[in-house]
Amino acid sequence: MSANEEASSRRELKRLETRRSISNAALGLTLARGGLETVRPEEIAKAAGVSPRTFHNYFPSREAALGALAGDRAKRIALKLGDRPADEPFATALTEVVAAEYTDGEEPEKESVHKLHSIMAEGCVNVEALRAVMSEEGARPHVLHAMTRLEAELIPVIAKRFGLDPDRDMFPWIVAAAVNGAIRVATEYWLRDDVDAPYTALLREAVATAAALAEQAPPPPPGPVPA
Repeated sequence: MSANEEASSRRELKRLETRRSISNAALGLTLARGGLETVRPEEIAKAAGVSPRTFHNYFPSREAALGALAGDRAKRIALKLGDRPADEPFATALTEVVAAEYTDGEEPEKESVHKLHSIMAEGCVNVEALRAVMSEEGARPHVLHAMTRLEAELIPVIAKRFGLDPDRDMFPWIVAAAVNGAIRVATEYWLRDDVDAPYTALLREAVATAAALAEQAPPPPPGPVPA
């Protein structure tokens, strides 16, 4: 990665951290008040430690701020994966990044998550966050759009890692889909009543398995990418 690319990545990560602070503030106020109806953008800005102008520079509405959590996470995963050392095993790099973003260092409670499994998105296990976001009609479209973002964000990073053209090679698309599926499978498996293993451990195992397949199997011949 060139110096310009590194600087650009740092700037984008800083921007995403600001967005995360604003989104988390919107989430906190929504939870505290039982809904977003009485929450004003100015209050979200204050809770996030930014000015109202900064809020509007990042989000067009309070609904957009609340609904951006999953999509922004996908962007952070892609950026942080791209920043990992080139000589680090792909499986190690991806597992560390995904585990950090999906659990934030805390083990979730299965009993609470199980109640909302039917509306879970991308293996999201923050129950209160999910309940708050999905209950807001204005925020829901932002969330549904964000659910498709992880694969789209990973494809170009994976392609660069393996020296492939994302517009001509299916391999990065296949790997990105496998990783996204691994996250979903790990979550569904963990939610079984007969499974006692920690979610973080299962998530790491699933992502590492999907990523390891990419390193073990050579890229297939170039073919048309999915439409």
